[in-house]
Amino acid sequence: MAPSIDPVALVGGTDSQQRMRFLWLTAARVLVCTVIFGGTVAVYLAEGHSLDGPTPRLLLGVIVAIYVASLGYVLQIRGAPAKRLERLTSVSIALDLLAWTLLAYATGGASSPLSTFFGLSTLTAALVLGNNGTLWTAVSSLGLYSLLALLMATGLLDPPADQRLVFSNPIETTYQMVVTVTAVVLIAAIGGTLADRLVLTGDALVRSEVSRASLARLYEDVLRSIPVAIVTFDAEGRVDSANPVAAQMLGREASELLGTAARVLLPFLPAEVIDGAIASGDTALATADGELPVAYHCAPLYDHTAAARGGVVIIDNRSREERLRNAVEQAERFAVLGRLAAGLAHEIRNPLGAISGCVELVRETATLDGEERKLLLTVSRDVERLNHLVTDMLQFARPRPAELEHTDLTALVSEVVTLAKTSGGPESNVNLAVEGDAQVSAMADGNQVRQVLWNLVRNAAQVSRKGGDVHVRVRATDDEAELAVLDRGPGVAPELREKLFDTFYSGTARGTGLGLAIVKRVADAHGGRVEVREREGGGSEFAFVIPLGERA
Repeated sequence: MAPSIDPVALVGGTDSQQRMRFLWLTAARVLVCTVIFGGTVAVYLAEGHSLDGPTPRLLLGVIVAIYVASLGYVLQIRGAPAKRLERLTSVSIALDLLAWTLLAYATGGASSPLSTFFGLSTLTAALVLGNNGTLWTAVSSLGLYSLLALLMATGLLDPPADQRLVFSNPIETTYQMVVTVTAVVLIAAIGGTLADRLVLTGDALVRSEVSRASLARLYEDVLRSIPVAIVTFDAEGRVDSANPVAAQMLGREASELLGTAARVLLPFLPAEVIDGAIASGDTALATADGELPVAYHCAPLYDHTAAARGGVVIIDNRSREERLRNAVEQAERFAVLGRLAAGLAHEIRNPLGAISGCVELVRETATLDGEERKLLLTVSRDVERLNHLVTDMLQFARPRPAELEHTDLTALVSEVVTLAKTSGGPESNVNLAVEGDAQVSAMADGNQVRQVLWNLVRNAAQVSRKGGDVHVRVRATDDEAELAVLDRGPGVAPELREKLFDTFYSGTARGTGLGLAIVKRVADAHGGRVEVREREGGGSEFAFVIPLGERA
């Protein structure tokens, strides 16, 4: 919908423009009155007349009144809104017409040369009030002037006592009346026409300003909404604009980027782009959170005359694509691992079973000494470790989707801890304890969660000293369940925490490098996450966090 247009506002312009114009008209009025005042005093003193006569007193009284009124206008106009300014202008023109009538009466009536001031008020109305104001001012001027002439011609209004009879020279009086009426009519006609044209021009100007402001807002909204960073720089290579995405990507406020050298802010830009060259490529942008993979495109920036005024750089965050690429590469590695694991499982497990059986038979021989039995025990443990490795490889390479059902996590934790205490492995050599909430349930795959807990407990036991404390904590928030295993081991350096979940990366000499990778895969399948924290007092805390899901 088009904005409503106020004709008076269009003629007067903005509030500040109207106020300035009104002040200029007030100053002009004061200047005219000052000239009249000075001329009156000079004439009367030059001719030896006294200033105490009726005419000088009336003239000086009107002029002083105009001075006082002008001062009042100036005091009233400060901070006045448009409507109040319009009313004040109307009042000032009405008082001007009254003042001109009194001045004309004091200086000859209808034949007074000051009667031309009626035309001045009509022109003022045309400049400030518009066409309607011009018409009403012209009609009022002619009415007051005609009334003055009629009253003095019929003798109903006598001239000042020190003035000669007004109509003693009919030809002069008639001439002055024709001049005054003609001037007022012509000024009204010309002023009205100019006011109409000014309204049309002002309407077009307002609509143009509204359109320009709308386009400017649209431009800002587009820049704000584009999901890529946009930075522009001038011919000297200094940044002169940046959208919010660019400011966020660079970790600074948009205002802080202005004036910065583009190649200092974006060091990957080739030097020739400042001279208008086109460039693009992939790179890494240094941010407060580390290096961010980005793709950039740089091109010259042209103004409305098609002259180059600098350049524009578009920077696209490629971290999502990088994650997808890594996921595809990881999926390919898993596929290879799956085929390898399937082939090796049968080839390894059969010899392992034979080795394990032979070792048990040999251990039953009574002629073995202590050293030989110790060696056989080592062989049995390594066979068991290889069997665990094969099992982990098969589980990791052939994952099955999570079968979510209502699972009592507290009972599941107690079950795993009980089995771990009697397993005979490293997890049986530490003091296992359960802590946390008494009853926690969630929608989960019980077998997979059990496998996660077993892996986390085994890892905690492997990094703990014999007889050390390993706690398993289960707790729930409003929408998540957390199973955490806390140890008193050496802890995990912050820079190594991301690598812990890589395939075949192990922080212990006896680890397979698959346990935590399986934990992360199960967490992803449940829509959860794995968090590695530093335990208070030393050690690490591995937390398996999953959504609670539907409550039973």
